[in-house]
Amino acid sequence: MKHANPAHAFAAAAVTAGFAFASVPVAAQAPPAPATTATARPRDRMPTNDAEFVAALEATNTAELSISKYLVNRTTDPVVHAFAQHMIEDHSTAAVQLEAATRGTNLAPVPRELDSNPISARGLTTLQSEDGVERDDDYMRMQIPAHTRVLALLQWEAQYGTNAGLKMLAANLIGPMQHHLEVAQTYLAAHNLR
Repeated sequence: MKHANPAHAFAAAAVTAGFAFASVPVAAQAPPAPATTATARPRDRMPTNDAEFVAALEATNTAELSISKYLVNRTTDPVVHAFAQHMIEDHSTAAVQLEAATRGTNLAPVPRELDSNPISARGLTTLQSEDGVERDDDYMRMQIPAHTRVLALLQWEAQYGTNAGLKMLAANLIGPMQHHLEVAQTYLAAHNLR
């Protein structure tokens, strides 16, 4: 990481670690069992049912929207601006599609406020303490673990979910979320960032 301030480097690493949920493709795994250790947090594991998938997807969408809305009008980099705008559009669409897929079921997502979503709060705290290229770079770094997590969630639901509407939604979102991940990876590679 290229940071002049060690505190910012630590904050960015902490945020990135907060997003680092799952990196193994779910398709290669058997249905995961619930976490049994006292240290496992619900956001660190794959869902075990459709309701947990809905809650996890709602949380990741909320985090992405909060962080991207904060950054979109603060960056001067046209690539980062276009990416953040694209995140707002795609994750807003995903939220609407999730709501539609759960309408009439007992699986409807419960909207979260920013301060009740620790992922959003940590990400925003980091970005608010930075400016310029440092903020842009950390925003793009955050996209890797965030989209790795959402891809794992979508792959899990597409393979193991029981609600047909949610399975279809998950399958349809895999492509756009994979594209987001690839764009972020390309940005980081072009700027010699990890």
